Amino acid sequence: MNKVKSVVKGYKSFLLVIFLMLFFRTAYADWSHVPTSSMEPTILPGDVIWIDKTSFGPSLPYFNKRLFTWDQPERGDIITFIPPHEDVLYVKRVMGVPGDSLYIEDNTIYINNHRLEQSVTHSTDDIILGTETLFEAEHAFKVIKGRSFPPSGRRVVVPDGKLFVMGDYRNNSVDSRAWGFVDENRVMGKVSSVAVSFSGERERLARLAIPIQ
Repeated sequence: MNKVKSVVKGYKSFLLVIFLMLFFRTAYADWSHVPTSSMEPTILPGDVIWIDKTSFGPSLPYFNKRLFTWDQPERGDIITFIPPHEDVLYVKRVMGVPGDSLYIEDNTIYINNHRLEQSVTHSTDDIILGTETLFEAEHAFKVIKGRSFPPSGRRVVVPDGKLFVMGDYRNNSVDSRAWGFVDENRVMGKVSSVAVSFSGERERLARLAIPIQ
């Protein structure tokens, strides 16, 4: 016992730093590396995203458990969450909240019978880049020409306690179109910015504290 006490005493400062870091990552904010392209062009592979945990309620890092809830995501929010089919942290955009009716046909999206406005900003032989207005908020999307879209062409209604999420890379994302709804209590946080980017697609002088929409 004395040996344990002496070890704790000797590493008291280090243990305090670890405790404060875990508390910070649980209650206030967290960060996560993004390995896939499903949220391009908004978030790129190699980006490290900043996750705000004050928006919906604290969650435990590493364990991916929500402790308690004081709010829920809104349409257009980019969130981190645990999907229904595996215990891995995902990042997608909320397209539908409880009670919403969605109809999706390829990249044409209706929410509550309202067709989302889209405009093309750039087009090549391979890709289309554009912007989409999700009611009053605008965000970017990306489409690969010649690639099929996930299952669509049917109307779905978001149940209570669930969310419908999609990637901004519309035909290069596995999301609610494939595996269904996300439980609200499995949302870990709201993505507020790119903290730092290691992506070669971003300019060297613009790789810190990148705001996202």
